[in-house]
Amino acid sequence: MVASQDASSAIGVGAPGRSGSRGLLRAKLLVAGLIVLALLGVFCASLLREATTTSRTAGATARRPSLTPPRPALTPAEEAYAQALWAIHGDVKSAAYKLTFSGLRYKLKQADGPEFGTGVRDASKSFGQVEARVRALAPPPSLRQVHAQYLDAVHLFQRSAAEMLKVTADGRDDHLLAAHPLSQEASETLLRVGNMIWPGEYLPN
Repeated sequence: MVASQDASSAIGVGAPGRSGSRGLLRAKLLVAGLIVLALLGVFCASLLREATTTSRTAGATARRPSLTPPRPALTPAEEAYAQALWAIHGDVKSAAYKLTFSGLRYKLKQADGPEFGTGVRDASKSFGQVEARVRALAPPPSLRQVHAQYLDAVHLFQRSAAEMLKVTADGRDDHLLAAHPLSQEASETLLRVGNMIWPGEYLPN
């Protein structure tokens, strides 16, 4: 009888601990899942943008002509600026992909902390070089706002990278969640800029 009571007491004491551990594990899994989904969202949004712009371009000739006046052609000065910025834009997209994939591989346990940190630092360095190249451009007055918006997007990517690097200092994955809105806003800003000077992200003539 005493043995039975002791066993019951042991079960009663141990159960809350196991329940708490399971709750903590579920919370960690939920946070990790949200981080992965957030990072995937940035990457998928970029892929979807490129796919939809290609589809719209391919089907444009098959649709009924629009009553909206055509977009005015770029002036020679605007065309020169668009060409120069396009040469930089590819490096921005490459750095953004590297930033996203570094976070994804880390959360999927395909990269350890040091490898994750190296990838994010490389992307951050690329953004720093891009910023200097963009600042060296001389936009015409009509595109000064576009120029400022592009720099804003680069700065947002830099802030996102800096936030992600905090993971290597304290091991807290919630920095990835905090970095996601910054990268998302940067991507959306680049889309707006592209719609203004590179409709469909074509290479200017």
